[in-house]
Amino acid sequence: MGGHFFLPKPSNLSFYNALLQECLESSDLQTGKMLHTNILKSGFLSQIFLTNRLIQLYFKREDSHDARKLFDEMPQRDSFTWNIMIAGYVRSKDIIGARKIFDGYVWRNDISWNTIIRGYVQEGKGSIALNLFNQMIIQGLKPTHFAVSSVLRACAGLSWLKTGKLLHGLIYRFGLEGNVVVCTSLIDMYCKCRELTNACHVFNRMPERNIVSWNAILTGYSQNSLGEDCFRMFIEMLEFGLKPDHITFAVLLSSTAALANLVQGKQLHGFIVKSQFGSDVYVETALIDVYAKCGSVDNARQVFNSMTKQNTVSWSSMVIAYAQNGYGKEAISLFEELLNSGFKPDAITFVGVLMACSHSGLVDEGCRYFDIMQRVHGIEPDKTHYTSLVDLFGRAGYLKEAVELINSMPVKPDAAIWGALLGACRVHRDPELGQLAASKVFELEPQNASAHMLLCHIYSECGNWDDAAKLRAKMKNLGIKKDPGYSWIEVDNVVHRFVADDDSHPWIDEINIALKKLIEQIEHIGYVFYPSSPFNHKIEEGRESYHSEKLAIAFGLISTPTEKTIRIMKNLRVCGDCHNTIKFISQLSGREIIVRDVCRFHHFRSGKCSCGDYW
Repeated sequence: MGGHFFLPKPSNLSFYNALLQECLESSDLQTGKMLHTNILKSGFLSQIFLTNRLIQLYFKREDSHDARKLFDEMPQRDSFTWNIMIAGYVRSKDIIGARKIFDGYVWRNDISWNTIIRGYVQEGKGSIALNLFNQMIIQGLKPTHFAVSSVLRACAGLSWLKTGKLLHGLIYRFGLEGNVVVCTSLIDMYCKCRELTNACHVFNRMPERNIVSWNAILTGYSQNSLGEDCFRMFIEMLEFGLKPDHITFAVLLSSTAALANLVQGKQLHGFIVKSQFGSDVYVETALIDVYAKCGSVDNARQVFNSMTKQNTVSWSSMVIAYAQNGYGKEAISLFEELLNSGFKPDAITFVGVLMACSHSGLVDEGCRYFDIMQRVHGIEPDKTHYTSLVDLFGRAGYLKEAVELINSMPVKPDAAIWGALLGACRVHRDPELGQLAASKVFELEPQNASAHMLLCHIYSECGNWDDAAKLRAKMKNLGIKKDPGYSWIEVDNVVHRFVADDDSHPWIDEINIALKKLIEQIEHIGYVFYPSSPFNHKIEEGRESYHSEKLAIAFGLISTPTEKTIRIMKNLRVCGDCHNTIKFISQLSGREIIVRDVCRFHHFRSGKCSCGDYW
């Protein structure tokens, strides 16, 4: 239609109605305004159904001002008019405008209530949505599946398990126990409240399931760190004859990335290539994340290079992939390529490039990018950016500059920012500043076990045994326990998990023998034991205690072909002795060993680590 549209002089209302419907479907506001003028001149504006269509068109083109003006000028309105106005404001994310219309509508129906409740849920105001839902019931209206699913979504977002369970009981009263939308919302609510057993119970009792239902239960398994179960459910979904969509693949890839299961990631990649989503930008970006979190940067870059369509998110993911794996210069080079490509970096992109600078000791480059982020791109730094900058200064030994930055930043420093400074104080053995940083963390998060352990390590490594012992005693009195360290490795598509001094693995005897022999061999080429903590020095020195990553690596060495790269994941930061041990093991065995800890990747080859001992 567009600007070349010439209006005839119709004599019937159905013709105007058809033209307005066409404008709505094509979002053609220009022609719609011409029709508005013509309808006004023809005297048909008093026809409510035509005015309703005009209001819908204005809202669709985000012209709420003209929509409201037309509404105010209407001599008569029907229930559709009021509901169109409420829905229009909700769609425009103007919940205040929607509420004014809702409150002014005397003869509210279920559509009005459903729409305003959904609006508050979308705005993250679950308490108000629940209050309106209660009012709706009190006034004798029977909630539809739209209202119930909206309130369940609010419960999911706020982890209101008790309220969600009450709603679960009410759906039988409303006759909605078999509704696929309500059951799917129930599954989502239970999953987000970490009640996976209840979620599975609802899922298994559903008389009908669609792809949204399956995606909900898959997401539940993924969010609850049950990646193997997530993949098993996916296979079951395929056996039921359902075709996955882009959300299915995004969930599966996210779960695979969390486990760092490279074999499974490659299997999914092959499946995706054969599907219609092989060129979906979001699925391909999730693939980049999988390969990056498996330490396979080359595969991540191949996916990135093969993308027919890229966006800022995919560029950011690749920058972060390089940063996490210790390839700082490659991350910066790609970022510069991004700036010259016509894409505009966002806040996440700058998180990636600042991380790259921090992990590679590129202080000048990091300061420059932090400056252009604000000055050139108009992105106001948030706490994540400031944490990266404090970390950048701290790792490089510029502790004074890090403190000055914290004291001058416009945002209030959180525990992560002070934690970054505390970590730097351990690296550079500054107990005085470390105690200050730790005290700030304790003010914000009194039960932060990592901060307590970091300060304890600072004391002990600086020879302050009394202070270290007192802090240990304080932790015990407060019931603060260090997060147990564990590592895992995938062999033949089975994930093997280890904790320190693990004796539960079926191969534990062979693992201990192999590890003891390895340590004896690397001692002959220069390895010297360095205890991770003075409190377990005697145990470790007697070789009676092995950290989880050492056990996982030993298992990898005896259970995989000699040419295969060993990939280990760890939930905590790798300690100094383990880092040193793995360097010697890579030199002795000739194997590449990749370790992903809570901070970054370490690629060990021929006795050297990609981090350059800077981590």
